[in-house]
Amino acid sequence: MFPRTYVVPLDGSSFAERALPVAAAIAARVDGGLALVTASLRGPLEPRPYLAEVAARYPNLPVETHVHVDLLPADAILEVVGESDDRVVCMTSHGRGRLRWSMLGSTAEEVVRRSDRPVVLVGRHCGDDFLTAGSHLLACADGSEASERIAPVAQEWAEQLQLPLDAAMVVHPRDVESAEHPEPILDGMTARFGGPDRVHAHVLTSSYAAGELADFAGELPAGLIAMSCHARSGLVRVALGSVTMAVLQLAQSPVLVVRCGA
Repeated sequence: MFPRTYVVPLDGSSFAERALPVAAAIAARVDGGLALVTASLRGPLEPRPYLAEVAARYPNLPVETHVHVDLLPADAILEVVGESDDRVVCMTSHGRGRLRWSMLGSTAEEVVRRSDRPVVLVGRHCGDDFLTAGSHLLACADGSEASERIAPVAQEWAEQLQLPLDAAMVVHPRDVESAEHPEPILDGMTARFGGPDRVHAHVLTSSYAAGELADFAGELPAGLIAMSCHARSGLVRVALGSVTMAVLQLAQSPVLVVRCGA
């Protein structure tokens, strides 16, 4: 089941609210709705009136509001997501609120680490017009077996959002063989993502993978970037992954994070 309800955590800050237009645009594209959630602990001073005011900004979408008492933010978010495959979290990655509870390294990373489904993260440079300005979905591959989990997710999201699918992999300039003869990599990506009728594969060359991917996403342009993370450590910052974190902070599109591993 493709998600139709986008769970947006809010802490009363304008930065956390930057996830709202992203979630609303995706929801409108797939005939879905929003679920706004905040926690009494570390949330806005008057949570119920605040969420009601935010909900009123979206009269054309179904909007739920949830205030959780005595729950920490990540627990409140995951409580609203529940067991339904219909729900996906869409949140900012670096909160600037009164208590900064959406800050990358705490709540966002904890949600990614604990969630069994993709999470849409909104970085500081993401634009509100990402779906109208961006006309592709870019799936970022790294050649690892775990990252292959991106392929079916990227295919489904590209289809539902009506975006052509591109896949890209960055090789280091010192990897001369791959840089000069990228055909095996291109063929592998093309096969993994459903064949030449479903994906356009690219091999990029750079010593800075995150910057190259963010720049390439801007050139396409990409409305959404799909990337993997690896939850193999108790350190959530390691779990999210340095390249994914860097692309998130550089890109003008939201990043769909697909957790790989356990």
